[in-house]
Amino acid sequence: MALIPLQSTETLTRLTKMDPMSKMLHMGATSVELPDVEQASFLDIFRGMVNNVIETNEQVDRDAINLMLGNIDDLATVQANIEKANTAVDLLVTVKNEVLSAYNSIINMQI
Repeated sequence: MALIPLQSTETLTRLTKMDPMSKMLHMGATSVELPDVEQASFLDIFRGMVNNVIETNEQVDRDAINLMLGNIDDLATVQANIEKANTAVDLLVTVKNEVLSAYNSIINMQI
């Protein structure tokens, strides 16, 4: 999804509803319960993103320990988990930067 700068009311009409971000599954998990996205606030979504970063980093830590102990033979899964963690962190940082940019724009508006 590309970020659209809000410069006019025409831009607001082109915006569509965001699809909910699907949670990454733990190894061996078959499904994840999803919160009610109609009632979710931005704080709930941001909190979910932070939890996703924490969970993916914990999985990478477990993979690193298992790799050092010789319990993992599939390096592709370890690499995929590392990339999931990197993507989750990149997404969280991007959203944080955009929120701060929007906040600064609102603060600097003249009334």
